[in-house]
Amino acid sequence: MSQVVVNRHPRGTLSRQAELTLGAVGLAGLILLWQVASVASLLSERVVPAPTDVAGALGRLSVTADFWGAVWATVSITVIAMVVILLIAVPTAMAIHASRFVEHSTWFLIEFLKPIPGVALIPLALLLWGPTDGVKLFLIVFGSLWPMLTQLVYGLREIPGLALEMARVYRFGFWQRIHRITIPSVLPFTLTGLRISVTIALIIAIVTEYIVGMSGLGSLLALAQLNGVVDQAFALLLVSGLLGLGFSGSVAALSGPLLFWHPSQRERRNG
Repeated sequence: MSQVVVNRHPRGTLSRQAELTLGAVGLAGLILLWQVASVASLLSERVVPAPTDVAGALGRLSVTADFWGAVWATVSITVIAMVVILLIAVPTAMAIHASRFVEHSTWFLIEFLKPIPGVALIPLALLLWGPTDGVKLFLIVFGSLWPMLTQLVYGLREIPGLALEMARVYRFGFWQRIHRITIPSVLPFTLTGLRISVTIALIIAIVTEYIVGMSGLGSLLALAQLNGVVDQAFALLLVSGLLGLGFSGSVAALSGPLLFWHPSQRERRNG
């Protein structure tokens, strides 16, 4: 398993507000260039509509019940999938960490299953169970589980041996060890895994809806492309990106209060 760097601020010189400001400036610049290229007829409207057309399509979508129903379907299945992933990953990671036998006997299986995209199982899942919400949930969980599981395993491995020895000397009970040692050591890895997994989960949800035609943003996107409504298709892609940004930003927002003691958060506050 390849390890992911945990919650490291690349330079440690920019505050969160500065990062958001620079990101907004970059996005505004990109939209401006896009609009200029559209007005100058450098982009075909049949392929890439102007930002103003996309904004108009988004405005028309936002007053329809179908749009909000699709957003709710995609967001809710993604959140449910993340809850299921946590319920699976936490005890599995603890079992792997607790026993060398379990770790060695599951390593090959995890490395074999991890690269398989969840969407690659769509034909098999449809053949076995049909186009149900349970199938969509299974595909999302299967494709998004591995980052969370591997990060939890790495987090458990990083628990300082000295801390465990002190817990033994001071005769910490089980819950004291969990509260004082395990959770602080594993939490940064957990948030990193959550941030990766929730993005993958959203992608798989939308792709599954797109291919299978199940309720959600993906099915609306497929319908817009089928009808040749390019500006609406781009508007739905924009909404999908905003949802991904929202999920990722929510996890990042949790990192501040939950990891106030972590070096990465101190760098942000002092940056």
